[in-house]
Amino acid sequence: MPAPLCLVTNKDGVLALNPAALAMLQEVAQPVVVVSIAGPYRTGKSFLMNRLAQKRTGFPLGPTVQAETKGIWMWCLPHPCRPGVMLVLLDTEGLGDPKKGDSHNDAWIFTLALLLSSTLVYNSIGTIDQKALEHLELVTQLSELIRVRDGDKEGSNSVEREDEAEDCEFVRFFPNFVWVVRDFTLELRVGERPISEDEYLEQVLELKHGHGRKVQSYNGTRLCLRNYFPTRKCFVLPPPLGTEECGRMEELPEAALAPRFLQQAAQFCNYVLSSTWPKTLPDGRALSGRGKGRMEGGKRGRGVMMVTQRTTRGAL
Repeated sequence: MPAPLCLVTNKDGVLALNPAALAMLQEVAQPVVVVSIAGPYRTGKSFLMNRLAQKRTGFPLGPTVQAETKGIWMWCLPHPCRPGVMLVLLDTEGLGDPKKGDSHNDAWIFTLALLLSSTLVYNSIGTIDQKALEHLELVTQLSELIRVRDGDKEGSNSVEREDEAEDCEFVRFFPNFVWVVRDFTLELRVGERPISEDEYLEQVLELKHGHGRKVQSYNGTRLCLRNYFPTRKCFVLPPPLGTEECGRMEELPEAALAPRFLQQAAQFCNYVLSSTWPKTLPDGRALSGRGKGRMEGGKRGRGVMMVTQRTTRGAL
């Protein structure tokens, strides 16, 4: 694909597949590695996707407060590290756009990107503090939005489990999780001891002991992240350059960006491209772009997203 194409439109709170993008995806016969990115709006998600594509431009960037990406945009490219594999990048609409004001719609976009991914990148700014975790409270809604359906090899006599699926069932379908913290200016240190980026994330996700309401509220998002994403990674990126130039990074030469930022961005790309394997079905077969697309539900968070355990190919 010479440029990204909208895969899932989001109009008036209704998500719908774009037939043209779906047809293009179904032409892909190779196994697919799917990397999606989510996070608050206007935090530079599209820039990271362009870096993974090894392109200066592609997914649109913008210097204003207006959100650029709506719905979910897809870019299919030959994988730079795995011959015979297609890299599918999914850039999602930013969470918390004040002009949209619909947290249920945010939850559907996040859930759909998660189910499609081999690796899910969560992009935020500053530090991993309580406010950053509050943006991820939607992971606590996943058990309400997803049901697991069992089916036989022919796809017949499949029965949906009406009760909420256990965490261990979700893990079989959920992707690796990478948290990227942008514009990070703190020292990775606890007392006098330096810590790694991964240790920083794990310290933030530590649980409190107890059973009171405050403890349950504190642990809720942390517990879901720990249970749903056993494979977790963290990268912290310093500010790339001055505030005035940040909105037009794709227009600047590499030499204008901070060396430490470029180094960390390269480490992030190397990790994602080398550690992310093709999306597989429950029977272990690699999923290709020819998988059938199906999205159940519809308006404003009504209905449920189905994860179908079949040997027939299915993408949505």
